Amino acid sequence: MANVVIDPRNSALLLQDLQNELLKGDRPVVPLNGRQLIANCQKLLARARATGMPVIHVRVSRRPDQRDVPRPPLGAAAGPGGGPRLIEGTPGAQIVSELAPRPEDVVVTKHTTSPFNTTDIEVYLRRFGVTTLILTGYSTTGVVEGSLRDARDKDYDCVVVRDCCAAGTLQEHDACMDLVFPRMAWVAGVDEVIAAIKG
Repeated sequence: MANVVIDPRNSALLLQDLQNELLKGDRPVVPLNGRQLIANCQKLLARARATGMPVIHVRVSRRPDQRDVPRPPLGAAAGPGGGPRLIEGTPGAQIVSELAPRPEDVVVTKHTTSPFNTTDIEVYLRRFGVTTLILTGYSTTGVVEGSLRDARDKDYDCVVVRDCCAAGTLQEHDACMDLVFPRMAWVAGVDEVIAAIKG
């Protein structure tokens, strides 16, 4: 295990896109299922709260007319796809009840893959004095990778909690965790991260 110490006074826990439609709907959630992913995030959230670490919930939502849905990648078929709808104000767009925000938590709503592009997350990070981010979420190749790349470009130290993330396929998840993310972050399991949080 790496000799990593996480100081809750200058760290923040990011719980990202942990919403009903994504974790409790029909989408694939692997390598852990939605229930297991939520349970691991609950453990980490409890440790963060116990040490006074700031908690930031990142969520994504869309307009009812879906005009704000990202365009398909170049070369992909146009038209309605099978992606999540996450319509603002619907139960599917709500954060799962097991991880419901408390009044002291920050909630930011994004319209892009990474919260660094379309939210005020950096205002909170600066004012809270945060230099280290603990990243969780669904999906590994979406919000987790997007926020990790943006955070590293902004010189944040990053921790990716392997078993507090999930993707649509095992191949995607493992490629990120084994090959891509270790170049930018400490990648560790939830129990290792909890043990590293001192305070």
